Amino acid sequence: MDVSEKNENSKNNHAGFLWLATIIVTMGSLLFGYDTGVVNGSLEFMAQKGQLNLTAFQQGIVSSGLTLGAAFGAIIGGPLADKIGRKKILTILGIIFAVGALGCAFATNISVLIGFRFILGLAVGSASANVPVYIAEVAPTELRGKMVTTAQVMIVTGQFVAFGVNAALTPLGAQNAAIWRWMLGLGTIPGIILWLGMYLIPESPRWLVSQGKMDKALGVLRKIRAAASVDSELEDIKEKDRADKEQNAEQATFKELVSKRWVVQILITGSMLGIIQQFAGINSIMYYGGKIIQESGFNTTVAAILNAGNGFLSIVGAVLGMFTIDWLGRRKLEFAGLTICGITLVTAGVIHSTAPDASWAGITIVILVYLYIIFFQGTLGPVTWLINSEIFPQRYRGIGTGITIFVLWIGNFVVGLLSPVLIEWNMSNTFYIFAACCVLGIIFVALRVPETKGVPLEDVEKYFRNKYDR
Repeated sequence: MDVSEKNENSKNNHAGFLWLATIIVTMGSLLFGYDTGVVNGSLEFMAQKGQLNLTAFQQGIVSSGLTLGAAFGAIIGGPLADKIGRKKILTILGIIFAVGALGCAFATNISVLIGFRFILGLAVGSASANVPVYIAEVAPTELRGKMVTTAQVMIVTGQFVAFGVNAALTPLGAQNAAIWRWMLGLGTIPGIILWLGMYLIPESPRWLVSQGKMDKALGVLRKIRAAASVDSELEDIKEKDRADKEQNAEQATFKELVSKRWVVQILITGSMLGIIQQFAGINSIMYYGGKIIQESGFNTTVAAILNAGNGFLSIVGAVLGMFTIDWLGRRKLEFAGLTICGITLVTAGVIHSTAPDASWAGITIVILVYLYIIFFQGTLGPVTWLINSEIFPQRYRGIGTGITIFVLWIGNFVVGLLSPVLIEWNMSNTFYIFAACCVLGIIFVALRVPETKGVPLEDVEKYFRNKYDR
């Protein structure tokens, strides 16, 4: 075997190890999806008398308590990881996910359940911030894109797994309504995989360099890179670390951010994109899809099976989005997503209000929901996150994106809290409300959001300066 063959085999071995590390770390992303999606089927049982006897508003609190925790977890998780390390924070998150799932499963009343859901939310928010960062910091350049986007695919996979678990266990609920405890408790398994799996994978070499631990960083690079590239990559990391520290020394404060009109306008634009994404109604469907399908005329068991399609089609949409986002452009995808989502919501509302008893009505509404999910997950889902990462200049990017992500999670919280009340009140009107939000979103994007595809970030900054700095 010659030198080139040895190098190629070494490269393949390292890539295999890194993919293993990626799968372990993205258990955090899978749990993000599982813990947000599992209430979709479990609420039906925990709401029953003899269980937790929940009202529609209390169901909203149980569901949205997690997303409220996630809003704060997203803010806390990043700085904490910078302080204690990526590996340690992800290990801790594995423990929290496992313990939180058990706490929910054994909850004796709604207060205990909400408390553990909030704790799980802290882990979900922190995972949403830290999983992509860890992967980006250990992945080689040629694999970074695929490995980082694995996190997004695993989120929707987690929702699909949750819906599948609900569909499998729902028939057992006819004899034992406490089946919801198993639905929630099974989230312990990927939590344990994340917790124990983190002992098998290394700390981020970039974090080690940032802490001045050069020998340990060198040791990690020798495990995850071919020998020929280790020294040069370590020097590159050191150089980038020096540059980052110089930039971070000049990172803006919140006071400075709000003192500049053009930066405030960027903040408003990014925050509104998060609100638009959430009030287009996606998480009303992802959290309460089973309830929506039941309202369309199906029994609990059939609804759980059909609802599993929501999770599968979310994966399909997310994968399609990966391949179109750099082809069609951000604004086109936003317009297309908001338009198609709005049309499907209005059509479903009209059918539900005018022909609720027609034999074809129920399955037609389900098909419309499926179309909605595919287009949302391929457009509004990924585009919102991408535009937010592109519109802030370097000096304001950290604090700016932190605020916009917090606002997005608060929007998620509000939708999750109010959706069961709205659906119980009038499902058709609920569809119309979210469709109206899609229309308002189209107007906002047309007036406020620039196309960022292929545009240097410096030119994006100039757009906002020229438009608002007067």
